[in-house]
Amino acid sequence: MLEMMENRVQRPFCGGKLLDEFMGIYPGVDGNYPERWICSATKSVDGKGISQTKEGTLLTTLYKEPVNILVKLLDSRSRLMIQVHPDNERAEKYFSSRFGKAECWYILDTRTIDGQEPYVYLGFKEHVTREYWEALYQAQDIAGMEACLHKIPVKKGDAFFIPGGLVHAMGSGVFFAEIQQPTDLTLRVERISPDGRRMDESGLHGGAGEKALFDCFDYHGCTREEILSRYKLRLREDTVVDNDLFWMRDVRVTQPCLVRVDSYAIVLVLEGEDKGKEFFLTEDTLFSGEQRLLICGSRC
Repeated sequence: MLEMMENRVQRPFCGGKLLDEFMGIYPGVDGNYPERWICSATKSVDGKGISQTKEGTLLTTLYKEPVNILVKLLDSRSRLMIQVHPDNERAEKYFSSRFGKAECWYILDTRTIDGQEPYVYLGFKEHVTREYWEALYQAQDIAGMEACLHKIPVKKGDAFFIPGGLVHAMGSGVFFAEIQQPTDLTLRVERISPDGRRMDESGLHGGAGEKALFDCFDYHGCTREEILSRYKLRLREDTVVDNDLFWMRDVRVTQPCLVRVDSYAIVLVLEGEDKGKEFFLTEDTLFSGEQRLLICGSRC
């Protein structure tokens, strides 16, 4: 069992207060490091992101096999920019990447920001076409873009699956865990973020160009009911998500609990003894005491 150090990553949105408080830092502060990557073997776009042990050794040095998931904690004070991730096929075509970026969000906590209750944007409404979406982008009509998306109120315990190609944006005031394919491929349509940061071209389309950017969206408009039916997950016992890519479980431990491992598993302690610590497991491991564990693994 490897214990990893906290690994905060700089992102183009503001947040991190609830992440600080999760780590026992009071008062928490919002800033430019609103994400924590958990037991990460994936590089961020700036070449960072790989986790280190408490002794300072990179996880990828100690574990040579592929880690086909990336687990994160994120806390948003500002809305994230409207974005999309490529699926596997489009990731290979435009970015020479084996993996696209399907992901799952699991909401751990929320807060009200400037009177705005927590929410997510998820999926196009029925009237949206590629031509209309591109026109809004060229005009940088942000209100028009937001009006194309379903705005869904969220609460603690909600979970959503976001496949490659599905337009989305996490709203303000959401602290959540994310499990995803192991890439940092994010394509955006806002040249200026909600908290005033200007994006360069690579931050919009990753250097692949505007055609690639708009090719990566799926223009299948849906009703709100269809969006919720397709992408909001129903938790079953302790299982948040379990599909052909990855799995995540939220386990409350009241007596010794053996976490079984096929090749590897990632464990984050959400509550109780060792709260905030993260462990990379390569063999069956016994956890004991009063704890709540977020346990994640890959299916591919």
